[in-house]
Amino acid sequence: MNVAALPYTLLLILAELAVGSLWVTVASDLRGGVTRGFVMTMALCIAVAAGLAFWVASSLSLGGDVDGYPVDAGWFAPARRALLVVVGASSLYMLAVFMGWDPIGRLAGIAGAIAGAVAVALLAAVLSPPTWGYPAELLALLAGTLALGAVSVSMVWGHWYLTEGALPAWPLRDLAWLLIGALAFQAVVVLVNLAVPVRETPAPSNPVDVGLLANPALYLRLGVGIAFPVVLAVLSLKTARIRAMQSATGLLYICMGAVFAGEVLAKGLMFLTGRPV
Repeated sequence: MNVAALPYTLLLILAELAVGSLWVTVASDLRGGVTRGFVMTMALCIAVAAGLAFWVASSLSLGGDVDGYPVDAGWFAPARRALLVVVGASSLYMLAVFMGWDPIGRLAGIAGAIAGAVAVALLAAVLSPPTWGYPAELLALLAGTLALGAVSVSMVWGHWYLTEGALPAWPLRDLAWLLIGALAFQAVVVLVNLAVPVRETPAPSNPVDVGLLANPALYLRLGVGIAFPVVLAVLSLKTARIRAMQSATGLLYICMGAVFAGEVLAKGLMFLTGRPV
């Protein structure tokens, strides 16, 4: 990975984590089955992650490229402002849940989820110039956001079963299905972006001598970041069905690490090749 791209990789990972977790938390809250303490904890974690993303974005001065990777810097400031809205909305969500103002909290969560979607769309516009088109980057960021959100929320929710055994099993099963669906969607997006030629190949100062298909990082991204998490998500679903919640949570721990590693590899490959994988 290009050293110059590391801060932007961190920004993207934090933004995907915060926005995806907010999407899944709000959906779980509206569907029911999860506890108020869980929603409050997730809203706090989301506010922290979104705040870190905003802080990283505020510390960056984006020019016309990131070490040879062309960008459209005009969309960066609006994306940063959208992240700030996510910070405020998720903080209000947490406060409202704590105070018992559930309708206000859910409205704040929905507003934050919409602002998060806007932030993802704007970040995709920033990064899309060298790809085959704006949909390539948008779909890749959406898939990564859903995958990180689903695996993070399901892993945290699994801990509630360790202290409250009377909780229903179906919320964790639903989250496992969401995770499987997000990873399947991500696999399709990666295959499309690998197949369609890019508009411009980035020219980093220290290019990799091998092509994308000969780069071991691609196969680590596919194996560790997508295939392995799918297996773990399926196993987590099966263990949740028999109410082996401790085992399901342990599997989701490993799955979360694999998904995070895959996202880091994906961003590194994107900045090197212009392909959002």
